[in-house]
Amino acid sequence: MSRTPARPRWPMRRAMMAALYAAGAWGATPTFAQLALKASPDGQAWPSRPLRMIVASAPGGPSDLLARLVGPALTDASGQPVVIDHRSGANGMIAGELTAKADADGHTFLLANAGFVINSVLYAKVPYDPIRDFAPISLAISVPNVLVVHPSVPAKSVADLVALARAKPGSIAVASAGTGSSGHLALALFQQLSGTEMIHVPFKGGGPALADVMGGQTQAIFSISVTSYPIIKSGRVRPLAVTSLKRLSAFPDLPAVAESAGFKGYEVTGWFGFVAPAKTPRSVVQRLNAAVVRAVQMPELQERLGNQGAELVGSTPEVFGTYLKAEQAKWAKVIRQGGIKPE
Repeated sequence: MSRTPARPRWPMRRAMMAALYAAGAWGATPTFAQLALKASPDGQAWPSRPLRMIVASAPGGPSDLLARLVGPALTDASGQPVVIDHRSGANGMIAGELTAKADADGHTFLLANAGFVINSVLYAKVPYDPIRDFAPISLAISVPNVLVVHPSVPAKSVADLVALARAKPGSIAVASAGTGSSGHLALALFQQLSGTEMIHVPFKGGGPALADVMGGQTQAIFSISVTSYPIIKSGRVRPLAVTSLKRLSAFPDLPAVAESAGFKGYEVTGWFGFVAPAKTPRSVVQRLNAAVVRAVQMPELQERLGNQGAELVGSTPEVFGTYLKAEQAKWAKVIRQGGIKPE
């Protein structure tokens, strides 16, 4: 467990605080006392103690970076330190269950990723319902994958890869961060739309999977853009397409898979968003949402993630709730059709 500093040491902290409280969700800059809720279920002001941000992954990677950038903004908005509690394991289900069972008083919330809803249709038993047991706060960032191949693979486009896979079924091994990961489901949907047969090779994390492709042991991977960006720039892998509906500013010359014949509407994105236990007071959810949205708009987040292909969103709770339901329905269909089972 790690703790973010109670007093963030960012450059020009005073200016960033002013931006956080700019006109809009917060109005004129209030005191911390004015941020307290006058009526909460237990009659206590909110927040009355440090906030706990549970993260469904180990330190390192985009979720950890997002947590450490959003945490100080929430500290400034609430007047309380934010404890970042990494609870990796069981494909994120440990973190999900812990959050679902936490007191719904606004002091505990989860930084969830795409597996949060995928688990509910991939596994027979999941200790929480991603829709029923949580109150959506905000979709924070959306991160598409990039389809890349080892330079030895004789394919320079999606059409080339499809032709190669059809000519030699089972000859292309595609690595992923694990069964049920966004990269795995990107592959499953790709095969279903193209009628190709490839070999899925799951790893325990996106880093080892990408390293295997760089080494030539596996031939391809759908890797999230923020992880693959520096590797692509180094020339150690060849990018073929992005899995967003449209091209990314980080890869302006790289087409979307959806632009290729037979892949209309193809879209696969990893995402990160915040949810709280289901009965968290609406007023608290709104305050958390305002702070998250402000944090996502910070230039530092754009520099660290946006310039590497991530889309900085910052949605309303209602929009995020609708998105969670749509993701659950979409991947349930792909998982059933592909006969995907957890390993």
